[in-house]
Amino acid sequence: MIKTTIRTGLIAAVIAVLSLGFIAPANGAPKGEKVVFLTKFVSEETTLNVLPGGYAYGWNYLTSATKIDGKPGKVEFLGVVNYKNGNGPFGGFVTVTLDNGSILGLAVDGQGLSLAGGSGTADARFGGSVRVISGTGDFKKAQGMGTMAGSRASTLGSPVVMKFNLTLKR
Repeated sequence: MIKTTIRTGLIAAVIAVLSLGFIAPANGAPKGEKVVFLTKFVSEETTLNVLPGGYAYGWNYLTSATKIDGKPGKVEFLGVVNYKNGNGPFGGFVTVTLDNGSILGLAVDGQGLSLAGGSGTADARFGGSVRVISGTGDFKKAQGMGTMAGSRASTLGSPVVMKFNLTLKR
């Protein structure tokens, strides 16, 4: 019980820090362009496997509209989860495609924490790191990193509100 409480507290602390969007740059690190965008992901397709003991794992394909610097576009998130009692790691790939054809590819790695208690996945909070893979058009030769933070009010597969904070270098 103590181990679970410490682990849950540690996950909550990590998510709280990530949700503030802080990344402490190393001294002398080059500054980049700050890019922030919001999403409200809707699950288009999912395969979720549930096992005894509160285990849930699988994948989810989510989409959302967004704007970056006033330019509209869409976001696709191909994510994987490996939860126990609604808590645990998630990861995957995010593709931002602006209406002008510019594409930004991202790899994400994070933690989910359900505040529902028991084995539920409702009332969840998410936080994680983002690494830029590359891009085209407005994002040509983009490199960088950042954070993502968000929440889901209902069970796994329901809409997820997410904020991405990136620092891009070109």
